[in-house]
Amino acid sequence: MRSAGPTAKTEALAGLVVLVLLVAGCASGSTASGTAQASASPTAAVTASASPVASAADADDETSASAGASFAPSATGVLPPSSSGGSADRLPGEPDPSLTPGALNPAVTQATIHSTICVSGWTATIRPSESFTDALKVKQIGQYGYSDTKTPSYEEDHLIALELGGAPADPRNLWPEPYTVTLADGRPTGAHTKDPFETKLKTEVCAGTITLAQGQSEIGDHWVHAYYGIALVSSPTNPAATATPTAEVTEPPATPVVTTPTGSLSVGVTSLPASVAHGANATLVAATSPGATCTVSVTYASGTVSTASGLQTKSVADLSGTVSWTWKVGASTGPGTSTASVTCSLGGASASTSQTFHVT
Repeated sequence: MRSAGPTAKTEALAGLVVLVLLVAGCASGSTASGTAQASASPTAAVTASASPVASAADADDETSASAGASFAPSATGVLPPSSSGGSADRLPGEPDPSLTPGALNPAVTQATIHSTICVSGWTATIRPSESFTDALKVKQIGQYGYSDTKTPSYEEDHLIALELGGAPADPRNLWPEPYTVTLADGRPTGAHTKDPFETKLKTEVCAGTITLAQGQSEIGDHWVHAYYGIALVSSPTNPAATATPTAEVTEPPATPVVTTPTGSLSVGVTSLPASVAHGANATLVAATSPGATCTVSVTYASGTVSTASGLQTKSVADLSGTVSWTWKVGASTGPGTSTASVTCSLGGASASTSQTFHVT
């Protein structure tokens, strides 16, 4: 039998090399796959805890298109110091401190604010997922015993806002905050009032005008007191064992009373264009007492009272006492002198003012 020629030997050798490479490649691929799966597990665990969609219901600070990748339901933070005053001093709009005492994010300290909350968009990296906050909202509506159990009536809000160093996913820092709730005198205390207060405090913290701890204290379980400057009333202590003459007994009020004596409230227009072209927007700014509820009415030269949407809502004066309205002067509004009238009320007192402007 003849031995294989040079060509046949070369082909056989080449085939053997290919076979060895294939075997080695399979072994390598199996090992690489195992390694990749092992290294991918931690990432998968983190991703599973965050939704790809940000919570639409929880908008207490900077908004974002997605939930934070670092969000983890087990992150609890540290409880802030208890505020003075007890549940007896709780005002409408404030949470039950036994259910929602607040909790802090340990990553946010006075030393880290300029690498955390003061960085635009930072809160988006820690925001809980909508699925997490929605489920918690349903549970907590039951815990709070609300008669209105419809979830759209509430914002699942961080008591200590994310932008003030609040814990992202600790249930002690989240609660179903009503959108529509007021004090006895009509001043609003719902979610739409608390949200801008949070942003104001964050701005002051980042500007260095107040400390982080001060901002967190202001937005705690007595935030309505802080917003409207209402003094806390501590619960009365047990009476002494020794008898005290009745005439000398002075009982503290059960609830804080905020009144504004008649005649002490004032309002003035601080900004209004002298002339506005028909079809253009106009803005009126007035100054009054913080917390006052104000309305505005615009009467054009023809005697018609404007029904523009921007004039139909009540405006509550902010902490600086400023209220404002912006509306569109109708394209068919005739030229002439028009009058804008502002009326504000607070604690049983009321005040009015008016100013003219010209429609061209």
